[in-house]
Amino acid sequence: MKIKDRQILLFAIICAAIWYRYPILEGYIIPTFGNTMYHVGIIRKTIETMHYPLYELSYGGGFRHFYVPAYRLLIASLAIVSNVDPMPLSGIMTIAIAIFIIMMVYALAYRIYSNHYVGLCAAFFFVLSPELTIFTSRALPQLLGLFMIPLTLYFVIREQRLLSILAAMATALTHQMTLLVLALTLLAYSILQIKDRDKFLLAFVPFLAACATYGVWQLYTMQTLNIFNISQVKYHEGIVVDWKLFARAGLVVIPFSIIGFVRTFLLTHVSRDCKLLMLSWFVVTLLLTKNELFGVSIFMDRFFTFWVECMVIFAGFGLFYLLEHLGTRANRMET
Repeated sequence: MKIKDRQILLFAIICAAIWYRYPILEGYIIPTFGNTMYHVGIIRKTIETMHYPLYELSYGGGFRHFYVPAYRLLIASLAIVSNVDPMPLSGIMTIAIAIFIIMMVYALAYRIYSNHYVGLCAAFFFVLSPELTIFTSRALPQLLGLFMIPLTLYFVIREQRLLSILAAMATALTHQMTLLVLALTLLAYSILQIKDRDKFLLAFVPFLAACATYGVWQLYTMQTLNIFNISQVKYHEGIVVDWKLFARAGLVVIPFSIIGFVRTFLLTHVSRDCKLLMLSWFVVTLLLTKNELFGVSIFMDRFFTFWVECMVIFAGFGLFYLLEHLGTRANRMET
């Protein structure tokens, strides 16, 4: 496939993603879903005072909040530069970040499997997944988190040490659940690479950097490192991922992800490092999704979104393998 052809196919996938999300712009006159206005309130206060508020403006206000600032400061900064109101700007940035996520999934899948076809298939499945469409159509920090995880893992697999550390630190200030997914994935990968000192440090140092960054932020904003009194943790917010909710991953994505997962670990041309990284990401997100089995019961449905993001990369490879296998059989029949 020529580079021009790959670009055309990727552009077509991105156009489909934009078409899916175009109604977002019409719905941002009055927000109708998610915590859009909640975040916009903090953003507007930041713009007005040029200071990021440490106290809640909602839920009665007057108490310190634990939200990390990256998403809100991003929208606030762009609103100041562009002079666009944060409400429509949130809609515009939702579409823009969703496009960047698709491109990052393409890039990571290509890097893992050394094949542009796999990257295109993964991007295609990203657009097809109802779960990923839902959570990349909402103006929430998790949207930015869905971009930061594949970006950081891309730097790790490329062995770009400084960039992986900086990306991990940025992730820590993006979204708490994203941080937990990334930190545990890096920790699991570093443990699996413990016999190789360089590979171990490649993942373990970003893990420490992310944890330290978040620790400093929470100490600053909440004046404590204790997270167990946070209402979401204390009252075990979250929905159990049953078979009905699991189907939101995509009825096409699920079977192809199974094929891709099995074939990934049976193939020899996929590097050991890539296999271990994908295994770490997959197992960590699976365990977090089913954390009610361990008595935690916190945000199972939100962690599920990160699991699906990992699944679409396996699904991309599953589709590529099936098409390649069918093509090989067709050629044999012709000869």
